[in-house]
Amino acid sequence: MTINNPSPLPSGKRRIPIENFDLQEWRKRFTLVMLRVASLLGIALILISFPTTKTLDRFLFISLYVLLLAITVSRPPYLLRAFTLLALLYIVGMNAIISWGPWADGNVFLLAGIALSSIMLDRRMDVGVLATSIVSVIAAAILQQTGVLQMDARVPIITPAEWLIYIADFSVIGVLLVVAIGQFRDILQKAGEKMQAAYRSVEVERAQIEEQMREQTEELVARITQIRTASDTARAITGLQNITELLDTTTRLIAEKFRYYHVSLFILDEEKKFAYLQASSSTAGAQKIGQAFKLMFDKRDLFGLVVEQKRFMVITDLDQKTFVKDPNFPLTRSRMILPLSIRNEIIGMLDIHSEQPQAFNIQDAEVMQTLADLAAVSFDNVRLIGETQSLINQLEISTAIQTKRTWSKLTSRQKPAYQYTPAGVRPVFSPDKRVGPNDLFVPLVLNGQKIGAIKLKRRGISTSWSEREQQLVEKIADQVALALENSRLVDEAQKSAMRDQMIANVSTQIRETLDIEAVARTAATELRRVFDLKEAEIVVGSAQFETPFPKRNTASLKKE
Repeated sequence: MTINNPSPLPSGKRRIPIENFDLQEWRKRFTLVMLRVASLLGIALILISFPTTKTLDRFLFISLYVLLLAITVSRPPYLLRAFTLLALLYIVGMNAIISWGPWADGNVFLLAGIALSSIMLDRRMDVGVLATSIVSVIAAAILQQTGVLQMDARVPIITPAEWLIYIADFSVIGVLLVVAIGQFRDILQKAGEKMQAAYRSVEVERAQIEEQMREQTEELVARITQIRTASDTARAITGLQNITELLDTTTRLIAEKFRYYHVSLFILDEEKKFAYLQASSSTAGAQKIGQAFKLMFDKRDLFGLVVEQKRFMVITDLDQKTFVKDPNFPLTRSRMILPLSIRNEIIGMLDIHSEQPQAFNIQDAEVMQTLADLAAVSFDNVRLIGETQSLINQLEISTAIQTKRTWSKLTSRQKPAYQYTPAGVRPVFSPDKRVGPNDLFVPLVLNGQKIGAIKLKRRGISTSWSEREQQLVEKIADQVALALENSRLVDEAQKSAMRDQMIANVSTQIRETLDIEAVARTAATELRRVFDLKEAEIVVGSAQFETPFPKRNTASLKKE
């Protein structure tokens, strides 16, 4: 997952291209702006000065303005455009000085040219422009004082002192402009360089942050996908109720969904000395199912280390000390063994192989350990369910056998059968076992054992029994069987209570005296009475058991 714009700017704000800042490019844009401003202002200046200027000056101004428009509209090289602009200012300024001397505005155009040269050109060029302007003014002054240059008649007489003051003022102002603008330009250039360096540093940090965010996002997406896959796998295996199917499905789904080379599952014996392969996702591993691997508990036995330390182990083929090449899985480059634990007891291991080097990290191991724990819990639940079901089946079989024995013993002494007739209910001593075509015969079933039957015959015209009627009779038969069993249990409980009562009465009678003769006589009396015996005899003395009962130390009672 790639983040194209991790820190978008607010809407309506344009990003300033500081990384593309270049003084030379800025100068080009500045020169073009100055040309456009001069083109607009030049029209006003020509219109204002046109009535008072000579024909030659008009022609000069119009020619200069046409040249100004040409370099503004066209796209000549930068230096040509810059020098042309400076030349135009120089010509206009010198024309004013030559025509009007120091009294006109020629110095303004010359100073503007000096200032613009400091901005648009390097320092050596602005010094040259300043020097050229000063020399030109000095030359104009000399030519005017020597009479070579004739100014307008309206110009007052100019003395050498006035020229000297004018030249000095012009020179000082020009030097100040060159120095000040040069200092400002140097500061601006250094500030621009610092801004560029800071921006490059910010860009590097921004790129690093974007890369970290991209890596973290990709890792987060991969982790979420891994957790979702583990959840789907856990959901699929928790619903299985067969241990073999559970183990096979676990290894197969882990190999398929996580795209691992091989996955196998081992179960430990009770002594934790052998690990038995129970399931495998590959053909080579499936051929070894059922084989036992003895745990050695040394540094090269990964299974033993996992069982001993109760934690997962991750190895790669880069670690030659612990990695052991398995000929059955030649493409294995990375391996992870996870313990299957229940209530802090290791019951098995999950062995995962990958074809990629260093394919497993701590996060992978944690996710797979959670899945392994769920598989272990499911295995234990299925095992407990199986054991519980087995106990239930045994209990049902035992109950059925006991029911059969009890009712067989009960019905061997008496076989009660009753028949309803128009005359009422009467006992049947020899039941008719024949069943007519329209008779309904329903067995009495208790705990899976037949303890009797109900036979029904319709009155009058014989018709077949409907399914609903048969179901109703079957439900009644179930209730009759339960009622008979409850009656039998009540009868046994009453008999047991009577026996307990008789034992208590005998004990009470015996304990009323401490005399041996009296105790033996009372015990014999109670035994004869309780069991309605003909004779009851109690012998006291262990040595007398091997010989016929003597007459001494005995208590004997005969029924009269």
